[in-house]
Amino acid sequence: MSENQRTVTVTITPKQDCKLILKRGIESEDYFAFCAEMGCNWWEILEIVPGALDKVVFLELPPHMIPPGTSKAAVALEIPLDFSGEIPKGFEVVPLPSSLYMWFNGAAYEDESWYGCAHEEIYRAIANYKPELYGYEFAKDIAPTFTYGASAINGCRTIIPVRKIK
Repeated sequence: MSENQRTVTVTITPKQDCKLILKRGIESEDYFAFCAEMGCNWWEILEIVPGALDKVVFLELPPHMIPPGTSKAAVALEIPLDFSGEIPKGFEVVPLPSSLYMWFNGAAYEDESWYGCAHEEIYRAIANYKPELYGYEFAKDIAPTFTYGASAINGCRTIIPVRKIK
């Protein structure tokens, strides 16, 4: 085995009903194109919203969540159903029904500038993963795919909606 081999863990995790504070892309299809199109100040805007359920995240939306004139790319923050705080200007609130997800989590790494490689590592692991071996299939048509920022301490994480195979 190569000394460079790294572990990516996969866990099944449910997400309960919640809402998303969401900013949609217009033409962008990935994170860097989204930042070029929309700027990157959305991170700081969402990061200070009180009562968030998780961290700020980049999303790939399923077809039913993409209104005409927008793309599959979005950024969001999960908030509780009863959230009554202020919604930042230029953002909208959409419901996110409960769903099952596969959580792919890459190993920690030493050099913070390695974040691009950490994302590539996760993408490779997902592309090679066979969820049907464990009774599931990817279900990107039912809910968004969540890609969180990578960090040296936490590694990289992406969660993909899944459904049980009947």
